[in-house]
Amino acid sequence: MKLTLWRLALILVCATTSGSAVPQTWTADRTAGLKDLEDMWTVVSDPSRTMGVRGLFRFAVEATGLGWHPERVEVALARARAMQDLDPASKTRGNFKWNSGQNGVVDLNAVEFASQLMGYLRRVQSAQLSAKARAQLDEMMTDAIDGLRSHVVKIDYTNIFVMKAWGLIAIGETLGRADVAEDGYRRFDAWMEFTTRHGIGEYGAVVYYGIDLDSLALLARFAGRADARAKAEKAIQHVWTDLAANWWAPGDRMGGTNARTYDYIYGHGYTEAHTWTAGWLRERPELEGAGWLTGARYNLSTLRDAVMWRPSTEWTEPIRAQVPRTVVQRWGEQPEQRAVNWIGRHVSLASSGMARSRDERTLVANLGDSPAVPQLTLFMEGRRDPYGYKKQVGGKALHLMPFIATVQRGPEVLQVLSDNPLKSDSRNKPGDLVNFVTHFTVPAVAEVWSGDARVEPGSVARPTRLAPGAPVYVRLGDAVIGLRWLVATTTTGEPAALEFIEDAAGGVARRLTLTHSATEPQGRATLAVWLRAAEGLDAAGFAAWRKMFSTTPAQAKISGDVVVAEVVGAAGALRIEADVLRSERRVLAGGEPAALLSVNGREVSPLR
Repeated sequence: MKLTLWRLALILVCATTSGSAVPQTWTADRTAGLKDLEDMWTVVSDPSRTMGVRGLFRFAVEATGLGWHPERVEVALARARAMQDLDPASKTRGNFKWNSGQNGVVDLNAVEFASQLMGYLRRVQSAQLSAKARAQLDEMMTDAIDGLRSHVVKIDYTNIFVMKAWGLIAIGETLGRADVAEDGYRRFDAWMEFTTRHGIGEYGAVVYYGIDLDSLALLARFAGRADARAKAEKAIQHVWTDLAANWWAPGDRMGGTNARTYDYIYGHGYTEAHTWTAGWLRERPELEGAGWLTGARYNLSTLRDAVMWRPSTEWTEPIRAQVPRTVVQRWGEQPEQRAVNWIGRHVSLASSGMARSRDERTLVANLGDSPAVPQLTLFMEGRRDPYGYKKQVGGKALHLMPFIATVQRGPEVLQVLSDNPLKSDSRNKPGDLVNFVTHFTVPAVAEVWSGDARVEPGSVARPTRLAPGAPVYVRLGDAVIGLRWLVATTTTGEPAALEFIEDAAGGVARRLTLTHSATEPQGRATLAVWLRAAEGLDAAGFAAWRKMFSTTPAQAKISGDVVVAEVVGAAGALRIEADVLRSERRVLAGGEPAALLSVNGREVSPLR
């Protein structure tokens, strides 16, 4: 009997994707959940304990979902009310303190997170609430309207923008405020139009895609208008298509670059709450405790069940079955705001065309066949934080945000990075930085070669110095990523030193580090690097591949503020010409064709 294309795709996906493919659930043991609520109640009932406003509302949602002590829900809501800014003259009137220990409103996003949960409580759980709790919510939601409307959120700040739309719709429809609901629908329509044209602004965000899916599911299930529910479901399909396209199956994770991340080593994040229920993960993930009072509570799943939206196999599995595949996606209005991801069986290589934020990763690679193998990342930083362990604001590691110009064609990338970290318009201030370096992090289980010799890392005190012009290869199994540093300068214009370092014995990752300034930087440094990925190489094949890679014509020159980098790529010439001082990309040639979201040259977004 002949196999249909669809049946063949399903057979292939079993061989090329991870996870059980059996839908999982967060629904857990009720008895254990009631104990969790008792534990949290000790915090809620103690006026001296500092608590987050999200945690209070989450406590109320979960307690209501289990029909547990409605009078204690009233206490939690009263404590949340005490954290709301009710000053008529305040610019943040209606918003909330992020936590009860703050003197006032610090994080303006608090009103969106609070409204997301208030909207669910009042719209979906109303029958289970006491009359007093309903009145408390009505008061808070009425005042939150001012906070939602006064908080200006850019449309590419995806997770908060969509959450605001849901909050306004839920509050407006619950309170009978047609003007407020209409405001929410208008914002959601604007986001849909923007995303259809320009893609998701917080692209590949391993935390925030999960938050997007939460709000979209609430819209798709509980918005009053049928057309808005249909649009939200279409947006959910787009996010899942994006996830499928960029999925790195051997590592049970998203494999491409991302606008924002909390985890520089493995790329874990809250989105795993959704990929777990889709059956894509081999092991149940450990979710972060954000949004809870005392850490994540897996036996309390009222909200998780409400926002769980398992993707249709038609959305995802034929895409995940295509290996190798090249993914192209837009993430903004400018031509360079796009990301490319090439995915093989044992290696992947991804890049982004420009910098978006200080907690992003604009070049990411993967090797091996296990979630235990960390990702490879290339980025500039100045806080002696090569692995993103030194958390700053909101638990994020904030690194440098250089000018970036990128061309990627399939499994090879040509990228230019340049920065003057203390320039006049920089967010860094004197004293913030202790050095200026570029790291390429590599898994400790991988081999590192320089030229034709394998090299071992040195320590921080005695690093292994590598020849700056010699090709470097990172190899694991039959897969390899080659790098050639075409140019790399210090802030004084000299060639930057390249070192191979193991920071701690037994660590999961090591690093190749270019030092642009060993102390606080005073000036600009620039580098151009060419990377190529390959797999299916035995020892002889690896030797032949090294020879080919090392002899391929590739060069970069700096003339004043202009960098010209060019490579004779496997599928044609790659070329970048950029004025790094003016942040101008004059020429970007040889890269993948633009698309909203394409896989192997075919548009796959349901929005198109």
